[in-house]
Amino acid sequence: MRSLLVAALLASSALFAAEPVVPVQVEVVQASLKSGLVPESLKKMQTALSARIKYGSMKVQSTTQLKLSKGSQTVELPDKSQAVLSLQGLKDGVATVQVQVPPASATYTLAKDKSLYFQAGVHDGDDVWLVLSQPK
Repeated sequence: MRSLLVAALLASSALFAAEPVVPVQVEVVQASLKSGLVPESLKKMQTALSARIKYGSMKVQSTTQLKLSKGSQTVELPDKSQAVLSLQGLKDGVATVQVQVPPASATYTLAKDKSLYFQAGVHDGDDVWLVLSQPK
């Protein structure tokens, strides 16, 4: 009986010790001041950024699905550098995510129904942005 109790306690502690895993979709977007096309999927981003800068064209360069946990994950940028993302915590379905594109680093909260935008440098004269969201 005692061995069953010990086994049950070990199993329950393993469940509590499990690291949270948060699925995150990362889009690498190249944005230009020159007029051109903005896909429907990026109209919300264009509007959100319009208070600071008015992009005339935007293009998704890549889309990556990540499962963030305690360790870090990388996303390649158009200039062959890397963005590093890591999960800092998860509370009530809201993830705290650290994004690093040297020399910049920032920590954001990411809810399921929101997107966040992180400027990740310049490539071929255009701004490069990371768009992070939790898949629905």
